[in-house]
Amino acid sequence: MQNKFLFILTVRSVLIASPISKEQFENIREASRLNILNAAMKLFAKHGYNNTSISAIAKEANISKGLIYNYFESKDILLEETLDFILKKVIQTFIPAAEIKNPDARLEFLIRTNFEHLKKNPEMWRMFITLSLQLDKESIAYKILWSYWSKLFENAKNIFIEMGKEEPELLSHRYGAMIDGLAMQYIMLGESNFPHFEDTLEFIIKEFCSIKNK
Repeated sequence: MQNKFLFILTVRSVLIASPISKEQFENIREASRLNILNAAMKLFAKHGYNNTSISAIAKEANISKGLIYNYFESKDILLEETLDFILKKVIQTFIPAAEIKNPDARLEFLIRTNFEHLKKNPEMWRMFITLSLQLDKESIAYKILWSYWSKLFENAKNIFIEMGKEEPELLSHRYGAMIDGLAMQYIMLGESNFPHFEDTLEFIIKEFCSIKNK
């Protein structure tokens, strides 16, 4: 709360003290926008979409409700932009995988990177799971999520094809179920209540990165 107050005070001081350049103005707008997105993510993860109001997001961001509408026309658009912003950051962490030629090593990198990101951002992943269960399947937000999960599935299937595995599509479903199950248990239990998390992760890596053709 103190950091948010200092941020707002600094912005006001800059605006009052002297005229600002176009670049400074854009930087201030982007900082304010990110503040709103982070507040929205936290509340969507904790309460779900339907139980989170614009007023609650404004309170969490320590700004006025009206200011949010200067950046986002509606709660739906705020959700869509929150998802788009977060997923772009997640995808960035996977980019180095393209440089790994060995498909087993590439899949292992993707698995480990995925769970490293989950550990650092449990609220974000809780939001993904919550929204996947709550959103209308015809909504743009749901389609954004579905597009992301579909790309992960297709990527895994292509890796299994590259490995020369039998029934790569079926294997991709098994892989996705185990990854999703482990992620959900971690989010629900927390690391302190999941003493065998690392052992389970290593089992999945061994299972899918070292499968032999029958």
